[in-house]
Order: sequence, then C-alpha cells, then structure tokens
Amino acid sequence: MSACPIADAQQRILVISDSHASYACMRGILDEAHCRIACVPLADALAALSQHAADMIILDVQDQIEDYAHLCQSFVEAHPNDDAPRFVAVKPAHLDHIEAFMNAGATDFLVYDESNLILCRHRLHLALKSLAENNALKLHQARHNHAHRVARIGHWDWDVVNHSLYWSDEIYELVNVEKGQFSSNNAAFLSTLYDDDIERIKLATHNSLKHGAPYSLEHRVKRADGKRQYVSQHAELIRDSSGDIIGLRGIMQDITERYLAHEKIQHQAYHDALTGLPNRLLFHDRLTHALDLHQRTGSLVAILFIDLDRFKAINDNLGHKVGDKFLAGLANNLKQKIRSCDTLARLGGDEFAVIVENIQDETVIETVANHLIDALALPVSVEGHDLFGFASIGIAVTPEAGIKRDDLIRRADIAMYSAKEMGGHQYCYYTEDMTMHACSRLSMEKELRDAIHNEQLIVHYQPKVCVNSGQIRGMEALVRWEHPERGMISPADFIPLAEKTGLIVDLGQWVLRTACAQTVQWHHAGFSELTISVNVSVKQFNSAAFYDDVVGVLDDTGIDPARLDLEITETCTIANIDRTVALLKKLRDLGVSISLDDFGTGFSSLSFLNQLPLDALKVDRSFIRNIEGAGTNGELARLIIDIAASLHLNVVAEGVETETQLDFLKTNGCREYQGFYLSPPVSSDQLSQLLYNDKGCDAPVKLAGTG
Repeated sequence: MSACPIADAQQRILVISDSHASYACMRGILDEAHCRIACVPLADALAALSQHAADMIILDVQDQIEDYAHLCQSFVEAHPNDDAPRFVAVKPAHLDHIEAFMNAGATDFLVYDESNLILCRHRLHLALKSLAENNALKLHQARHNHAHRVARIGHWDWDVVNHSLYWSDEIYELVNVEKGQFSSNNAAFLSTLYDDDIERIKLATHNSLKHGAPYSLEHRVKRADGKRQYVSQHAELIRDSSGDIIGLRGIMQDITERYLAHEKIQHQAYHDALTGLPNRLLFHDRLTHALDLHQRTGSLVAILFIDLDRFKAINDNLGHKVGDKFLAGLANNLKQKIRSCDTLARLGGDEFAVIVENIQDETVIETVANHLIDALALPVSVEGHDLFGFASIGIAVTPEAGIKRDDLIRRADIAMYSAKEMGGHQYCYYTEDMTMHACSRLSMEKELRDAIHNEQLIVHYQPKVCVNSGQIRGMEALVRWEHPERGMISPADFIPLAEKTGLIVDLGQWVLRTACAQTVQWHHAGFSELTISVNVSVKQFNSAAFYDDVVGVLDDTGIDPARLDLEITETCTIANIDRTVALLKKLRDLGVSISLDDFGTGFSSLSFLNQLPLDALKVDRSFIRNIEGAGTNGELARLIIDIAASLHLNVVAEGVETETQLDFLKTNGCREYQGFYLSPPVSSDQLSQLLYNDKGCDAPVKLAGTG
C-alpha cells in the first residue's frame, strides 16, 4: 500500500542555463518567492532531470536553440506523465523559435532581458502561485485517493440519459477488472453481480429514479478472479440545472472483512463449537419457523430428542478429551443419516435433537428414527478405541390442532425418558399417558426430596445369620418410605427415581448415618458383635465427598469401623478401576469391611475381582431361588462359594426362603445367609425383639406373622 502524500513547503525550481549572469538575475527574482532553486548546465540537464524531481523547469535559452528544443523533447518522451510546467525563457531575438519549443513540449514562455525584468517577475510569480495552487489540489486529490484506497472505497457515476457508467480506479480494483475489459454501461455492472442480488439492485435504482430518493444496500460482487466480494453501496441523484434527474452518483465500499467477521460471530452464536451443529438457539428458531409452516399448510412436524445412555462412562474411563472427540464423530455420523431438509442440533452435553418438517407421510418419521439408530450403532474410532453411541430417542409429532414450541419439546423430552425407562437404545413416541406419568414422577420427586429432609423415611433391617449356628451376626439396612397419605411406598418405586435425580446421594448418606447410630444403640444394649451392612449406590460411591462422608459418620456416631460393612455393586467398580481400588483401600484402612453385592449378575472377570480389596461376596438371590429343582443354579451357587473360598473371602447368600436352600448352603461351605426363612426386613423395634429371642434360643426363631 502506498504511503499517504506529505506536503512540501517549498517549490523546487530547476533552471537549465549556461549563463552565470542570466542565472544570477533569474535567481534574484525567484528568491523572492522562497523557492528551492538549482541550476545545471545544458550538458548535464537530461541526467539531472532524470535524477531529481522538479515542480517547475526553466530553460534559459541563450544560444544553441536546437539543443534546448531537443532537450525539451527528450524529457517529454522519457517522462510522459510528468506535468511540471516547462518555461522557455528567450531573448527577444529568439521569439520566432517559440512555436518550435512549444511543439517540443514546452508549456509556456517568457521574453527575458534587462528591459522587462518587472514583467518577467510578475509572470514567474503568477506561474509559481498557479503552481502552488495546482500542487495543493494534487496533494488534496492524492490524500483523497489514498484514503479511498485504505478504506477500499470507489465512486461511480451513471448517466441515465446516455446510458454510460463511470467507475473510479478503486472500483476496478475491487472487482478485479481491467478498464479495457469492461463496457461502460449498467448491463456490464449487473453482470458482475450474483443472480439473487441483481433484482435487489434493479429495484433500488428504479425506486430511487422514480421517487427521487437516495438508496443504500449491501450485496455481493463476482470478482474476475473467482473470489466473492461483499460491498456496500450508497447512491444519490444527479440533476441538471433544470432539476431534472439525469443520473445517479454513488460510492462502493469493500466490506468483505467486516461481513465475514460478522458472519463468523453469527455462526458462533448459533452453532455448537465442538460439533459445528446448530445449537439450542438456532434449534428453537428453526422449530418456530417449522411450526409456523405447520399452521399455514397443515404439514406435520416432528422432533426427535436423542440422549446418550452411556456417555458418562466414556468420560469417566477415557477422559473428557476422548469424550469430546467421540461426540464430534458421532455428530458427523448422525448428520450423514438425516434428510437435507431436516435440522440436527446439539442441545448441550450428550443431548442432540432432530427437526423433521414438511411431513406428508408419517412413515418418514420412523425411517428417520431408524436411520439415527443405525448411525448410533456405527463405531467412532478415537485414540485406538472403537466407541458406540447407545441412546434413547423420544419422538413428538405435531397434533392436528397445533401446538406451541415449548410444549412439543416437552413432549419429546418425556418420550425420551420413557425410552430410557424401557431399557434405552430405542425410540419411543409420545402419548398422553406419558404426561400423566411424568407429572406423577415429578410430584414423587418433590415429595421424596421433602421426605429426606422431613424424616418421613425409615430404615428396616434384615438379619444376616450364621449358616451353621443360626446366630444373628448382623443385619442389612434397607430404606423404606412411609408416606403420610399414600402409606408405605415400595423401594422399587422410589429408589430408581432417586438414582435418576441424584437424590440417591443424600438418601444413601442418611441411611448410612441412621443405620450406624441405631447399631451403636444395639451395641450398648449388649449386642456388641453385630455388624451393619449398608448399600452404596453408584453415584454415592463416585461422589468426591464419599470418603469424607464415611469418616464423618464414623466420628459422629462413634461406631466401631470394624462393625460397618459397605456393600458395593460391580457397576460401582468398573467406571475407574484405579480410583476404585485406591478408595476401597482407604476405607479398609479405616477398619471398614467391603462386600461385593449381587455377585454373578454383572460382567466382572476373576482377574478383575482379584484386584479389588474385598472382604465378602454376596450371592444374588437369583442363584438361590431355584436351587431345589433341576438346572444349573445349584452349580453356579456352588461355584461362587468356591471362588470366594479361593480368594479368602466371606460369602453371604441372599434370598434364602426354605430349609432345603439352607441345607445346600451348609453342605457347600457358605458362612452366612439372609432371607425370609428367618425374617423379612423389619423395623428396629422388631429386630430388637429378634435379637433378644435369638439370645435365648438355640434354633432360629421366625418372626410371628412373616410366613
């Protein structure tokens, strides 16, 4: 880019003269005008003119007429664009050579001798004044042009009478067109535009000429090099002396950088940075437009909410960096499976949504849903891992009567949760019954939250009995909800809700504290050998505060850590094996024992099991239930007992209901059991009675009325 011109305070005059006396006289005149004057002899003139710029050239012609004329002509030919005034100062005797000098390139002349010095002074001073004004004008124009180049602004005139169009050099540069390649008419200008901008320009110019008003607009230009340019135009009317409109005059400015920056900001505001998909804002905007079209035309709109079922495990096991790359790859797979007219958006986290609009046949919805399931089944390879996107999809379709945007979203969300409740990795259509179920679930969630804080929950205890002696060795704490209006609510109804909402952490902590405090009371009553077993949920085990919570309960209740047994499931252990082992070791260092609950129902390998610092295995009731009949349950139960023995672990059987089952456990070396054979879970008062009965009896005593 050229530098901005700077004004020169003094004019530079080059005098070409071989006469010292004549030059001295001329210098006296020029010094009055405060010019910078240099003088060179005729022999050196051409070289001096090539090396030094001058604002005015004076040829002091004494003799050698032809040589001076040749110098003038040579200079003009060598510097055709140099517009410095070229004065020929001649003696009166040489006036007949003036025409030859003018033809050679001189721009003016003066007759110079001692008799007319006053006239010469005035001629030169007037010429210098005109030169200064001309230089000031050129400087102003140069600065104006420089500013336009910096701002990338050009100007144009359109003569509507003669149908001619003038472009400044800056506009030619903007559109990357050579002057010789451009026809000076409006049709040529329109040929540089994109089709959908041409009509806008035509309408703007038509209205401006018709109504006599200026116009401003932004549009695109097709550059000759194939690049797309964004420009802003402002045009005003040109009128003749009679006031009639004879044309338009305007400016055109390159706004490409500003437009692209704005476009980038807009894209960032409405698109997800990780996947490049539309974000929640753009999703809502497009859904609103789709529903407006539905209202006008009656065509159906459907939204499909997609929520990944196991994404947290990927983040926990492989880290958030891998998780992000997985989401980006999954989004690309999903994008390949939807129609070009539909919208796939990432709403946040592991939630995506699809808008299917202009539906004429409802089978399209099911086709899209199946394609999404197929896309989710495709592996996403990240850092050597093949990861899969199992997900639950909720589908809501616009009813005939129409629906508000947020209501349709809520329906899809409800359907998605129903898909999760049915096991996940499937799609589920919204039905009216789901709303009732969802409302009931929300109501129960609030009531459960209140129940935790208002102590509506109670803990029941199921005895754990020595297989050989029949003595009660301990008990498992099991929470129950005694609702003030609904009565006793089954754990099957509220425990899953607590896990989904995260209330299970507060609930588990309350059970742990309550059970330990009650066990201390039994210890003080003379049952000091009793051990309390408390279930730990996955979310509770994975919470950062879990270890500190356990320590707090031990300190607050005063229970002997050796009398506390924490029961974890295989699901707790597989998320992060290193963290799991470290945490279990810290708990055992406190003196707390660890049992693996529901063993045999998960996916743990023996090598994995051997890594865990455990004290006991609990045989799931499913292996005990049909132990008396034909089948493999007996063999599986026996195998689990043998595994526990080989690992030097205690083994506890759950769900013992018959004497035959108890005899099997005795025969195969199981140490403890719990189940309805002795007692179901009972209140603390009922368990106290069992403990006293147990102290006074050799044989197990059933609690009356339990069956």
